[in-house]
Amino acid sequence: MQRIKGNDTGESLEQALLKCHTAAQKGYKLAKNHLNIISKEIMKVSIKLTECLESFEDGSVSTPGLVQQLKHQLKSVSIELEQLQSSTESSLEEKRNRLEKFSITLFGRTMAGKSTLMEILTKGKGDSIGLGAQRTTRDVRSYPWNGLEVTDVPGVAAFEGEDDEELAFSKAFQADLVLFLITDDAPQPAEAEAFAKIRKLAKPILIICNIKAAVDHEDDIILFLRRQESKFDQNRIRELLNQFYSFVELHFPGKRVPYVITHLRSRFIAESDESFKYKEQLLLASRFYEVESKIIEEIKGRGTFLRIKSFVDGASVPMLDFMDVLLDFSAQNSTSGRVLIDKRRQVQKWSQSFKDDSIDRINTLISKVMDELRMDVSDFAEENYENKNAGENWDKHIKTVGIKEKVNKLQNRLVDECNKALSEIARELQNELSFIADLTGDRSIKMEAIFDSKRWWNWGIKGIAGGLGIAAIVIGSGPLGIAAGAVGLVGSVISFFIDDREKKARQGRERLSKKLHVNINSMEKNLRKQLVDWFHKDLYDKRVNILLNDIGMVTSSVFNLADTQRNLAWTINNVQNELNRTVIKEALESINATEMDYHIIDIARIPGIATMFLINPQTRFPEEIRKGLEYLLGEKVWFVINTGNQKSLLSQAIGRECDRSKLSIDEKLKVAYVEMKGFSASAYTRIKLAQQLTSLHILQKKGVI
Repeated sequence: MQRIKGNDTGESLEQALLKCHTAAQKGYKLAKNHLNIISKEIMKVSIKLTECLESFEDGSVSTPGLVQQLKHQLKSVSIELEQLQSSTESSLEEKRNRLEKFSITLFGRTMAGKSTLMEILTKGKGDSIGLGAQRTTRDVRSYPWNGLEVTDVPGVAAFEGEDDEELAFSKAFQADLVLFLITDDAPQPAEAEAFAKIRKLAKPILIICNIKAAVDHEDDIILFLRRQESKFDQNRIRELLNQFYSFVELHFPGKRVPYVITHLRSRFIAESDESFKYKEQLLLASRFYEVESKIIEEIKGRGTFLRIKSFVDGASVPMLDFMDVLLDFSAQNSTSGRVLIDKRRQVQKWSQSFKDDSIDRINTLISKVMDELRMDVSDFAEENYENKNAGENWDKHIKTVGIKEKVNKLQNRLVDECNKALSEIARELQNELSFIADLTGDRSIKMEAIFDSKRWWNWGIKGIAGGLGIAAIVIGSGPLGIAAGAVGLVGSVISFFIDDREKKARQGRERLSKKLHVNINSMEKNLRKQLVDWFHKDLYDKRVNILLNDIGMVTSSVFNLADTQRNLAWTINNVQNELNRTVIKEALESINATEMDYHIIDIARIPGIATMFLINPQTRFPEEIRKGLEYLLGEKVWFVINTGNQKSLLSQAIGRECDRSKLSIDEKLKVAYVEMKGFSASAYTRIKLAQQLTSLHILQKKGVI
């Protein structure tokens, strides 16, 4: 392996810490510059979202609640962007306030020995050491040791200790190095999960395995000293660590970290009494000197790089997580948009059929009732051709036919059928969008809330019902009374005494019949026009067209939001790429291998977990340099050969679990669809690295990976 800078023989810890302080200043500047660039991009997105919000104010959306719901969703995105930026910057500034201190955080489950370790380092009297009770450390305590700042935090995996865990992880995020304490009894899944979470924070870790052998009584001490070799047996500890890592890898894969074995209790007891007769034996048997040596070795060996890495990864990790969230949301919103498009087509298809059928039914009804009136004309004329009240009688006759009731009945039926059909469409849409939203949890745009079927489909009933009196307007006594009166009964009566009675009667019946037919034709035309107008203006336009227009607007907004999220994600990816390049340059310089930077075409990195290099086919990375990088970064290092073919790059990057024959790429959406033969934690890591390397969002054939 390449010899690591800072590990030179003769360099003191104090000298190493001075170099670490200089490195921390450099790390802060890199992180600050990174966040400034991200901040500008977030500002651009916020402006775009604001413009989108303002466009909703123009009244183009008619459905009550829809505008407010969309505005709420867009504002939520803007707020989340701003909060992310603010919290990351705040965390960076908090770390800057302790710039001169190399920070070590003690981490582990309750009763693992953290308090005992603290008492040893501070030469305390043991007041903070638990006596078997849970959650001994309930707050955060920091103290100096050999020029370092050591912080003890609450234990994890305790009953009802959620608040303690949140505090512990927040402090671990600020650390340059984490000492993770486990014991040599059976490892717990909960502490392995906590370990994986720290790895996700990109923190370098040193495992301290604390032997749990009793030494509080002389008989116990004698027994421990006699059996100490078995307690420190490497095979036994290695088997325990294998079990521990099997739990860890259920949550997140990663390169195994260094470990050291010690017996903290014997070291504490040995230091508590200068005249203790077993003092020297316990000091040696505790092997605590290996803990001190390993910590100092870590600082001398890679302390300067860890300080740079601590600042840079502190700014990088939240953005990397947010990039993943943006891509997932973009995919879900695009899926929602496609559902909306399909549903709009369904509404269009149904609406055309509904329109044609409704107009046919309107025409059929009007023709039927008017034909009934026409059949009655002859008899009515016979009975009323010389009646001065013919107009009133005709009105009464029309009422007996029930035109108004029949028209209103048809109107009600059409309204009811429209409501039922659209309500069913709304229910289907709500269910489909609800399913999509559930895939991403509470942070996803909750499209089903936009389509509140009860509110959506019931809001306009009053407006439509107001049009149901159309028949009364058309069939009132006014038009028909005037028509009947126009027969001129007075003239007919006078002429009756002058001309032939039969002839005059026939002519009167003909004139009245003709007038009635003309009037029926006119009434039919007017009624047909007004009923068709009612259908288009009061029913179709106010229900169906509003739905079509609003779905179209929502679809456009959802796709715009998806594009905004996707574009911001890849912008963040590009900025992260530059930061990764800087980190790798620093690492290569630390192991005297700066010439290898020339051979690296591109870099993908998940801090604390793995790094992937894109290199040319003719490039050969020396094994000692790869190992040197893995040591410094605390990350697995993988290589992908640049073939110039994206499918090949994806296949290499994802590895054997990717079925290359079923891999497809949508260049327009910058999405790759893969089919996985399996789905291990390692595959998940490689997929995330492949996304960074190709700027393609990788999805399973049937959903988001």
